[in-house]
Amino acid sequence: MDKKKLGEIGENMAAEILREKGYDILRRNYRCREGEIDIIAERYGELCFVEVKTRQGFDFGRPCEAVTFEKKKRIRRTASRYIEEMKKLGYFPRRVDYQVIEIVTEHHVNAF
Repeated sequence: MDKKKLGEIGENMAAEILREKGYDILRRNYRCREGEIDIIAERYGELCFVEVKTRQGFDFGRPCEAVTFEKKKRIRRTASRYIEEMKKLGYFPRRVDYQVIEIVTEHHVNAF
């Protein structure tokens, strides 16, 4: 499966996980010149910026390990831009959280 399709499947699964936990999905794939955020969600007044990492197995470590220091900086800058846009519309979150959701698919041939 190509990386783009796998990423799309992972983001759909992550959005469903968040909904099941009571989050409202506000935006998906928010983009601006600072960067991109996979999912922006809210629960109990807390604004959550979610990075989704999807992999086929652990051959290259855990998916969350791909969220480097530079990627975190880019996400924070992008989140700040989003918050500024929302403040202009009268939305002021009580709290902000940054989250990573890992989705791992593994196919075990001859498993038993």
